Amino acid sequence: METEHIVADLIDDLAELDDHISEAAKKELIAIGEQAIPQLIEALADNFGDVVDQATDILAAIGEPAIPELIDQMGIVERYHALAIGNALSRIGEPAIPVLVEALSDKLDEDFREYAARALSLMGVAAISAIPALIQALTDPSDEVRSYAAYALSKMEGAAADAVPALIKALDDESGEVQNHAAFALGTIGTPEAEQALIELSQA
Repeated sequence: METEHIVADLIDDLAELDDHISEAAKKELIAIGEQAIPQLIEALADNFGDVVDQATDILAAIGEPAIPELIDQMGIVERYHALAIGNALSRIGEPAIPVLVEALSDKLDEDFREYAARALSLMGVAAISAIPALIQALTDPSDEVRSYAAYALSKMEGAAADAVPALIKALDDESGEVQNHAAFALGTIGTPEAEQALIELSQA
């Protein structure tokens, strides 16, 4: 209980305009580590952007131990909070990829899949190991999931060459946003097959 009070006070200090106070609080919370995780995740729902940004930095610094609770909470909290949690997972990077890939295949929760795809898109090239799952996600029933999957693949550039056939199919997607992201991804991947598809698209 005493640790909870200490963590709560330190999180309050993150909102201080005095950088010395907020930075000291940040360092102490990183040092506390795992015991601070639940309250830091709650802080991601704060209305004050600086608190959210600093809580994200701290969770990223704590790293892998924060992943299980972050992914659990991402599936049950309000949308704005879930998006902030996804951002924190993306900042943790490669260790978070397996749980995000698993979330991407959740058949029951469309929003959860969207949050996972969005988090992977924020990782950029660090999420290369998720390419097969992102290719699969291009056929997801949700427009948002397909769109974020295509956008995530665009960040991989040439490493996502295996996605080109699926992205070419996505040029005919019923969603204009998915079509646009698929075309952008083909442009960044830049294989001869991708470039030919874009030439044919421009001439259609």
